[in-house]
Parts: sequence; structure tokens; C-alpha cells
Amino acid sequence: MKRAYLMELTVLKSYVRQLVGLGFFVAICICIGMKNIVSVPGILTMMLFMMSSMSAAAYDEQNNWGLFRLTMPVSRRDVVLARYGVILTLGVVGMLLGFVATALLMAVAGAVDLPGGLSGMLAFSPENVQAMVFASMFCMVVGATIASIVTPIYFRLGQTKATQFIPMIVVIVFICPFVVLGGSGMLDAGAVHLEGIMRVLADTLALIETPQGVAVFAVAALVFTLAVLGVSSAISLKLYERREL
Repeated sequence: MKRAYLMELTVLKSYVRQLVGLGFFVAICICIGMKNIVSVPGILTMMLFMMSSMSAAAYDEQNNWGLFRLTMPVSRRDVVLARYGVILTLGVVGMLLGFVATALLMAVAGAVDLPGGLSGMLAFSPENVQAMVFASMFCMVVGATIASIVTPIYFRLGQTKATQFIPMIVVIVFICPFVVLGGSGMLDAGAVHLEGIMRVLADTLALIETPQGVAVFAVAALVFTLAVLGVSSAISLKLYERREL
């Protein structure tokens, strides 16, 4: 597996540099609009989780790399596990880069009076750090979930065919349930105790506004991320073993 993991990193190395630059650009635009920097690590985390899966699948079909790779001393199991290892690695790298960048910006803002009110926007505060951790872990869950859905499809169909089905799958998984529930009346006040749901949501939001709540959420998000990627990798193993290249 180590050999396959290093091959994946080598193939994606140049693309990751471009993706990190694009991630920082998007994060800067969002931060200017929101007038804070708490979203930087989360944006990089989510982008690297999602795009590492998609770009690796694209490279598989470039110059028949996916077929040529299997002529080397690596098994299909090694290829699948290495792919998920790289997805997790790059997602964590994105989060760390985001935290390092925001820490440097906060340090500069604390040492130098920046123009345009930037010092106030970039100033360190426990609340900003707490919000940053929560946003990063939430974005990690979103990115890992999307990667866990699309990666098995790529392994089964290949990148070219998968792009025809992924939009439909996204609609089925993320949009259709709400349309069905809304159309069936299950979301009406008579069918669902909305007051109870809103009370639970309010209590949850109050909890995650505390350091202890954020710590609990971070642990839960990490466990969920590892679990969803683990389940997805098991599915990918079955699908890739049956695929004829």
C-alpha cells in the first residue's frame, strides 16, 4: 500500500499546489465579504477533500494511467486504500495550512496597525478561534461526505462515465428527500413537532458556542469522517475488484 500511496501523492503533487492557491483566493474573497477569517481553514479543508477525489479520478484516465498502474507491483486493494489515504491526508493538510495562515495573519494584525480596519478584522480572539475550529470540523464532515459518495462511483465507472451520473446522484441524495418530505406534508406542524425540533436545535447551538461543546463536536466530526470514509473505501474495494479495465 505504501508504494501506491506514494504514487498517488506524486501524481497529485503539482495539482495540489494549484488547488491550495485557488483555495486561498476563494477564502480571501469570502473573508472580505464576511469581514472575518474564521472560514479560511474550513474552506481549504473542504476543497481538498472534494477535489483530491475528483482530480485523482481524472488522472486515472489520463494516458491510461489507471490501467498502467496495475501492471506495477500494486494490487487493486492497494490502489483503493491509497486513494482514501491521500484524500484524508490532503484534507488534513488543507486544514493545517489554513490554521497556520490564519495564525500568521492574527500575529501580523496584533503587531502592526493595518489600514482599512484590517487589524480589527484579523485580530486574535478566543471566540474567533472557537468559531474557526467549529467551521473547520463542519467543513471536514461535508467534504469527507461528498468524497465518500463520489469516490466509489469513480472507481466503478471511471471519471468520464461518472461525470454523467454524479449530478443525478447529488439531486437524489441531497434534494429529493426534502422535496418528498415537503410535498407529502410530513414537515407540516401537525406531522412533525417543530417546536421540539427547534428547541433541540437551540440547545445544540448553545452547546457548540462553548469550548466544551466545540471539543465534543470536533471529536464527533473526526469519528464521523473516519467512519464514512471507511465505509466508502469498503464499497470502493468491492466495486473496483469487479470492474474490467
